[in-house]
Amino acid sequence: MLFAIVITIALGVAMGAINNLAGGAGVLGLLAFEWLWGLPLGEANPSTRVSAVAIGAFAALGFLRAGHRIPGRAWLQGLAAVPGALVGSQLATSLPDLAFRGYLAAVLVMLLVQQLRRRNDQEEDTQRPRWLAFLGCFFIGMHMGYVQVGTGLVATFVLVGAYRRDLVAVLAAKSAVVILTSVTSAAVFVFEDAIEWPPALALAAGCALGSYLASHWGVKKGADAIRRVVIVIAALCLADQLRHIALALTSN
Repeated sequence: MLFAIVITIALGVAMGAINNLAGGAGVLGLLAFEWLWGLPLGEANPSTRVSAVAIGAFAALGFLRAGHRIPGRAWLQGLAAVPGALVGSQLATSLPDLAFRGYLAAVLVMLLVQQLRRRNDQEEDTQRPRWLAFLGCFFIGMHMGYVQVGTGLVATFVLVGAYRRDLVAVLAAKSAVVILTSVTSAAVFVFEDAIEWPPALALAAGCALGSYLASHWGVKKGADAIRRVVIVIAALCLADQLRHIALALTSN
């Protein structure tokens, strides 16, 4: 038990840091729950929502301590994401694994195209309608409720246009959206008694530390360094999803 707790906390530190700066590290939590604690996927997936709450909360604290204020509109965007989190939590129990992997792979491709595309002056001066950002936040919430894995990547993809590609501002805004959506999703699973608390709390403790430290790093290093992390993590996650899809298709 002690060994499982220590390793889970260590994986949580990595998961919290990566998810704060980019996303896609939720698979570390699933691996810890399945391999160290022997949880089936139906229990492992809901139990990761506790760590998502910790990631969002401690990311916000890290940004505040570093002197970077979270925009007020980010909390409004988070509220727009709450209904999506409720919908996604219901989808989590009804859609097959292959649908999930195909969906996540498509999101990762869109994120990579967005981050690798060169900017020009016209793009920098063009501001998207605010209603489009709020619609995108509903999508973030649905993703959080459905799979959680990759929520940071989805949030980056949606929010980067609303904050004119300033990835430091995007990270700060993402923390507010993650807090509200993860609390909503976690509340649904708590109500359904679907969370295994000992492993969930161990992972959350590590995620809190990793997320807090990553906030300081993100503010210190700036948008260019964060962008490189986003690209690397997205590419690795995409390769992993494509591998799973290929295995599923060849086995049928």
